[in-house]
Amino acid sequence: MAEDRKVVIVTGIPGVGKTTVINTAVQMVRDEHNEEILILNIGTEMFEIASERGLIKDRDELRKMTTAKQREVQRLAGEAIAQKAKTARVIVDTHTLIQTKNGFLIGLPEWVSNAIQPKTVVLVEADPEKIAGRRTTDETRTRDAQLTDEIDTHQRMCRAAAVSVGTITGATVRIIKNREGKVEEAASELASTLME
Repeated sequence: MAEDRKVVIVTGIPGVGKTTVINTAVQMVRDEHNEEILILNIGTEMFEIASERGLIKDRDELRKMTTAKQREVQRLAGEAIAQKAKTARVIVDTHTLIQTKNGFLIGLPEWVSNAIQPKTVVLVEADPEKIAGRRTTDETRTRDAQLTDEIDTHQRMCRAAAVSVGTITGATVRIIKNREGKVEEAASELASTLME
């Protein structure tokens, strides 16, 4: 029986280099297979929904909304992505956990995971020290500060969250290391997962 799932969720904590790995992998698939991959971002979907409703003005305000509002907007974003993902190979770019003032919000709760039905959940990881360094030099975003041991805990919790998504949906879970200066290696692993 042929696999009809075409969605790969790619996740990683802020500063891990997830977007760079995704963009490089998509270019590899385009160059090697002449195929386009649609990249959908749960945060972007959430921002569009929340801003249309007048709840926020800036994407970084998402994690500062009340937990109840975040869950509501998250559910609507999952449903919107599921509709867009029906006809193409898709990467869903997201975070498995979002740090809020009230603890971590699960980025892929049951209602979002079941709507999307991924074939694979990919965790992009890096050394906590490297992530901390990248965060301090990223002037494009307002990042929350985390100590190195907190970053390590965050990545470990993300693994548990990814396994939960796999348990709920039957998706496989893959960890890809984004080592300093070796983004092409990480991207190659992601490209092979996309085309599997």
